[in-house]
Amino acid sequence: MRTVTVKPLEELEVGTFCKVTVDQKDILLVRLEDGVFATSDVCTHALVNLSGGWLEGNVICCPKHGGKFDARTGKALAFPAITGLKTYRTSVVDGQIVLEV
Repeated sequence: MRTVTVKPLEELEVGTFCKVTVDQKDILLVRLEDGVFATSDVCTHALVNLSGGWLEGNVICCPKHGGKFDARTGKALAFPAITGLKTYRTSVVDGQIVLEV
């Protein structure tokens, strides 16, 4: 595993998310009250970018069919999504969001 600095923390407000691309992988960064979390940005059901969807608390909602995923764990929470998302470890170092990839 290696670490990659992806974005200043101040650019990602609490309750929002954004897509970053690392090594040709689309990754969704989600900032919640209790930290920054990272999952694959691709829905496991419809193969669309989740960054085009919305956030309900700590739940990522797919824009295509409404599948839902836990932003902290990647777990699939609502049909039609039944397979969870890949997750990535995150940390904040000197005000920068860092991913383990």
